[in-house]
Amino acid sequence: MKKIVPFLMLAFCANFYGQDVINDYKYVVVPTQFESFKSPNQYKSSTLVKYLLAESKVNVLYSNQLPSELNLNRCLALYAKLKDDSNMFTTKITLILEDCSGKEVYTSIEGTSKQKEYDASYSEAIRAAMKSLSRYSYTYTGASSKLVEVSYQNDVKNLPTVQNKDEVVIATNAPIGQKVEPEAKEKASPVVEAQKVQSQENLYAQEILNGYQLVDSSPKIVMKILKTSQPNVFLAEETSGIKGSVYTKDGVWYFEYYEGEVLKVKSLNIKF
Repeated sequence: MKKIVPFLMLAFCANFYGQDVINDYKYVVVPTQFESFKSPNQYKSSTLVKYLLAESKVNVLYSNQLPSELNLNRCLALYAKLKDDSNMFTTKITLILEDCSGKEVYTSIEGTSKQKEYDASYSEAIRAAMKSLSRYSYTYTGASSKLVEVSYQNDVKNLPTVQNKDEVVIATNAPIGQKVEPEAKEKASPVVEAQKVQSQENLYAQEILNGYQLVDSSPKIVMKILKTSQPNVFLAEETSGIKGSVYTKDGVWYFEYYEGEVLKVKSLNIKF
């Protein structure tokens, strides 16, 4: 029994301190649907939590009715959550209030109920969890009204500095001003320039399965082109084995392919 009493006293003090911290925040936001529930205001949970907080004179709001100042500075408010540890026989609910960073500022005692009807059971459990708040009188102290100021003074020491296109100085623990050579230079991506070739030869399209074969005046098959999901765009392969694509642009047909790392574009005179 001697061990239980100090534990209860510690829990009481922690709960009382949590209530006092609520004064630092201008609002408490209650979601229209708690994460633990399947539908908005299920078992009247949102309505009841808002009502019980309002009884303690807390500036409580629904999450879909936020004032403009809170949209600009979320840290003015605490955000209510319900932890649901219920099982088949007992409804177990704990109220949690988190700040704008997700840190728990206040955690209530666990409220329980053994009633069979869900509405009545959750109502009783929520009221039991928030019972200590019924003796709490809210007074806003304005402690959270200031925006958090962030200093970037030392961050520059941890960022890479681009000297030019080919040289990057990697940040290390070396003294400021000391040049640090890069361990390796990133290989530049090759610049691809299309080389255009114009074909004067007429090619005649003969329909085959899924596309056409293009023949010259010999007649000899020069290329096969296969239909794709895009109209007027074909997968192409010359009889020499060069593969690419054939497409039309501004009324002109083009064969686009790679020769090594060089992109080439050849205009075609196709007669369909």
